[in-house]
Amino acid sequence: MARDDVYAVLVSLTSDTLLLPNAAVAEVISAEGIEAPEAGSPPWLAGRAMYNNRRLCVVRFETMNGSAPGEDTKRTRLAVIQPLTGQLRTGQYAFVCQGYPHLVTLNRTALRKEELVSGDNEDMVLTRVSIANTNALIPNLEKLEQILAPFEAAATVQ
Repeated sequence: MARDDVYAVLVSLTSDTLLLPNAAVAEVISAEGIEAPEAGSPPWLAGRAMYNNRRLCVVRFETMNGSAPGEDTKRTRLAVIQPLTGQLRTGQYAFVCQGYPHLVTLNRTALRKEELVSGDNEDMVLTRVSIANTNALIPNLEKLEQILAPFEAAATVQ
């Protein structure tokens, strides 16, 4: 790997793709057994899932970004995310994704900055990029964790 190369993962959502640092994805697990969200939860909170004896919040990023939630399929998985900030008590959360994330090696020539698309929530999306023929968004994980923290606090260690 050259000094300017970075490992990242493309995480397929129902209607979009996230680009995350490789170190952000701890594991990909089955989406079976997601507990329903509590009454009054925001639409982006898909519920909770057990992981390593902890109840993690499960986030539908599309909904957080202003899109309608997609339908879960046999390919639906949960990408367990390592947080960037110290705001989350359980230490991790999960994104609903479609299939397994794809590892990519990036450098300055592989990425092309794109404009946000109509409907993107500027608080939640740092930027959009093109990688070959794939358009992906880079989420604002710091802002997401700030929004998620009060809901995550309701999750209890089992």
